[in-house]
Order: sequence, then C-alpha cells, then structure tokens
Amino acid sequence: MKALMLATDLSNRSDRALRRAARLARQFDCPWFILHVVDEDQPQLRVELELEQVRRYLNEQQPFFTELAGRAPEIWVEVGDPAKHIADCTRWAEIDLLVVGSHRKNPLRDIFVGTTLERLLRTSHVPILLVNKTAEDDYLMPLLALDCSPASAQAVRAAHELGLLPRSGAKALHAFDPLGGAMLLAAGAGAGMIPGDYAVEERRRATAALDEFLLHEELGSVIDERLIEEGQPMTALRRVLEREPIDLLVMGTRGLTGMKRVLIGSVADAAMRELDCDILAVPPIRWPDHNPA
Repeated sequence: MKALMLATDLSNRSDRALRRAARLARQFDCPWFILHVVDEDQPQLRVELELEQVRRYLNEQQPFFTELAGRAPEIWVEVGDPAKHIADCTRWAEIDLLVVGSHRKNPLRDIFVGTTLERLLRTSHVPILLVNKTAEDDYLMPLLALDCSPASAQAVRAAHELGLLPRSGAKALHAFDPLGGAMLLAAGAGAGMIPGDYAVEERRRATAALDEFLLHEELGSVIDERLIEEGQPMTALRRVLEREPIDLLVMGTRGLTGMKRVLIGSVADAAMRELDCDILAVPPIRWPDHNPA
C-alpha cells in the first residue's frame, strides 16, 4: 500500500475508522491523509465557521494522530459536495485506499436519497474500507465474496495488492440459489415435491463454476477454503458471518447508476447498510475516457 486517506465527519462513529487508518499507515509505513469535507450546501457564514473550527481541531490533534500511526498525517479540510469531493481528493493525492467510518442509518432516507458512502461507491476509483469494528489487530480472517464475475475477481486482486490478505490465504464464499426449486415453489409445489437431489446437483454445479472461475482468474493461491452456500447473497453472508470469526469482508461493486441501480439493487449497498463487520468494497476498473480523432 503506497498511501491511504481517512475521510472523516468527526463524529464518534469515525473514531474506529481513524484508529484503523492509523494502524494501516503504521503497518505499511505509508503516507496517510485525514480529510474532512465541509458541505457547501449551507449558509456561507456557517461554512466559514466550520472550516475554521475543523482546521483548528485537527491541527491540535496532530500529535495524537502521529503517535497512533508512527508518522504525521497530511490534513486536508475542503469545501464541496462530500461524496464528489472525497472521490476527487483521492485522485489528487494518488490514494490507494479510502477509509471511512459507518454512517448513521436512516433506512427511508438511504433508500430514496442514498448515503454519502453509497454515492462514493458509485464514483470512487479506489477501494473503500468501511470500518465498523475496533482495530484490535491486523486483518487475520478475511472473507472473499465471489459471484464469479470480473468485479469479484478485481476485488480479490485489489485486497491482495493492498496487503490486506494473510499469507495463509482467505476464505471464499460463493452463494447459489436453485432457480428451478424456486420456480416449483412459485408454481404451488410443496417443498417435499422438489427432488431431494436437486439442491445437491446445484451445489455441485456451483462448486464446479467457482473452481473454474478461480482457475481462469488465477486466484487459487490466495484462497485457503471454499464455502458454497445455498441462498441469496445477503442470506448466505449473514449465515457465514454468524458462524465464522470474520474480521473483513471483501467484495466487488457493479458500478451501476440511475434507474438500473434502483431496479437491480446492490449487494454491496445492502452489506454496508446491514452488516457489522469491516467491509472492503472494490469498484470496477474505470478506463479513461477516449475520444477518437
């Protein structure tokens, strides 16, 4: 990891993210930045007052930040639209990882407006680490959520390149939902009428698909254990997190926007809203715009 940035709103929820960011900066001996964006959508006098207060507070805390990480952070206090400006700042500072704290959950508002975090998922070009837990140790038990898509392969590679996966390997989770069984149930058939070996066959197919994916993407060396779970992705994730001591969930995002995102939804969005573990969300590769001559 070459450089990381902590985006903080200075709330109590951000303290865990601060400590994780500092721990990572110490672990990888890399430059780190602390960013606070003052929302421009408020009266100018209030913007100026908040700018002054935040700069003073963060500068006063500089010795504490330095002690936590073993090196001083570069502090940025900016004005703008928080989600857009945070994404822009990661580009300006050539950041490899953006660290953020959990947001205050407001289900109705989150559905119709979206949180700053969810907007970041759509615009960020760097992986986002959402910190929910106290940083008591380095990440030792990560879980890789794989749906056999390029997005999930990119997520594994990013976590590996950032140094967030243990040398011993990580657990990989692949969820499958037997469509045929669901269709039979929808048609009025009882659970007892579904052939007993149907789920077994679907599990075999899912396992074969995952093995082929790992071979094709050359990811087998970073996988220590394969978990094949029946059910929708979020159901499978909850089940595994309840029984396994996972400290980091790694997953890719689809980069959907607009009505397509509303209709299809996002497992990454749902995971960040509902799950309590730390989550590394990796965006798809975004190629530079190309205008043919």
